[in-house]
Amino acid sequence: MPFNSAVRRYVAGTVIAALVVLGSSSLLTGRTPDLWALFSLFFVGCLLELSRTQHKSGGLTGSLVFVFHLAIGLILGGFWGSLTAGIVKAISQAYERVPFLKAAFNVSERVISVGLTFIVYRLLNGQHPPAFLDPATAGQIPFDLALREVGIFLLSALVYFITNSVAVNVVVALASERPIVSTWRTNTVWVLGYDLAASSLAIVVTWLFLLSNESRGVGRFLFLIIVLPLIGARHIYGKLNRLEEVHKELDMAYEELELNVREQLAMMVKAIEARDPYTSGHSRRVCGLSRAIAMDFGVSPEEREDIENAALLHDVGKIHEEFAPLLQKEGKLTDSEWEVMKTHSVKSAELVSLFSRFQGYVVACVRHHHERWDGRGYPDQVSGQDIPLGARIIALADTIDAMTTDRPYRAALGLDVVLAELTKGRGTQFDPELVDLTVNSVTVRRIIQDPTTIPDLPQPRVRARSRAAQAGREVGRASNRLA
Repeated sequence: MPFNSAVRRYVAGTVIAALVVLGSSSLLTGRTPDLWALFSLFFVGCLLELSRTQHKSGGLTGSLVFVFHLAIGLILGGFWGSLTAGIVKAISQAYERVPFLKAAFNVSERVISVGLTFIVYRLLNGQHPPAFLDPATAGQIPFDLALREVGIFLLSALVYFITNSVAVNVVVALASERPIVSTWRTNTVWVLGYDLAASSLAIVVTWLFLLSNESRGVGRFLFLIIVLPLIGARHIYGKLNRLEEVHKELDMAYEELELNVREQLAMMVKAIEARDPYTSGHSRRVCGLSRAIAMDFGVSPEEREDIENAALLHDVGKIHEEFAPLLQKEGKLTDSEWEVMKTHSVKSAELVSLFSRFQGYVVACVRHHHERWDGRGYPDQVSGQDIPLGARIIALADTIDAMTTDRPYRAALGLDVVLAELTKGRGTQFDPELVDLTVNSVTVRRIIQDPTTIPDLPQPRVRARSRAAQAGREVGRASNRLA
């Protein structure tokens, strides 16, 4: 909160007003306080003050501590209620190391709010404690008189909330230079009904304390035995509720991070393909074809996403400088050049392995996407089912895209030729089961006839938060290494 001159003058006036209210309250409180009552309610108030709930929108806080301040006022009088309220607030402000000016305002505002509440309560002939709550006299009080005392207290409690909301929202408005009414709507309306309803709990707390206080010996601890576990449960529930909110916020953040990871990977691939105009969009198309084949094959969503990522990155190793002249060459490659080109799958796998999320299956799919069913592929000459399913799918998709795009040495091939070539490679170059599925796939046939029908990259599923965060960091590291 910025402490401009208007705020400083306002705080100074609030401190003076607090001293006046405290002095006035002392004149209306004639009885010597019950020290056990003072200690018990003061102790509970400290616990509640230190566990208050943060308001999301404006930094204001809320708790049930006011209930115990009102209970002290009902039992011992406005002076002791406002004095303990101020001390409890001062302890919490010191514990939180709040700046002096802000702490002075918070303490003074609490003293004023509680003090004015019970000045009004006494002016309306309210008693300390209310006779209908005192076990010694409760049975002798007519119902209409008890109802009248409840009404007096609730009317007085309204003074507390009005004083509190006006004092707080004026200082916030002065500090932020916003209209007071607008500030009040933002910071007060959301809790006003809750506070008014919760004030009735002060009557319950007062009755419970007076009832336990009638006992002798350890029976007087009954109040704390009942109240303290409730405060502990409330505190734990509040922490769990906040933890749930944090988890939801993290889920949203990591969902966005997953999308950013995919977008950055796509940009990296575009940078590679910019070297060869004939393969522009190749990785995106292979990704789309691989997705279509995997879906027709009944691959699970988790494995399908891994296959899509492998397909998108299967040629990322070509960003190394030794591949640049080979990619730009218009004629066929020589034998020595072809041996260099064949290393791109290993280079790609090495780069993809920089991402811990992709280590394992995705890296294996990238490394083996040029293996053959008969074991005559590269780089490791694995065969049959030993080739990862994703690599077998990418091999088919890669070949289809190569045949259906224009190259320097030939035009794109038609549907019948592509299907015939796939059938020719059945059981030798390609997985026979995948070939049978692919040549009969309506989706794949449509893509072959019109590659522009390949859909955009799908949104990734939200993985575990730790993996998503790690992926985000690794995208940056990989980008720096490839630059």
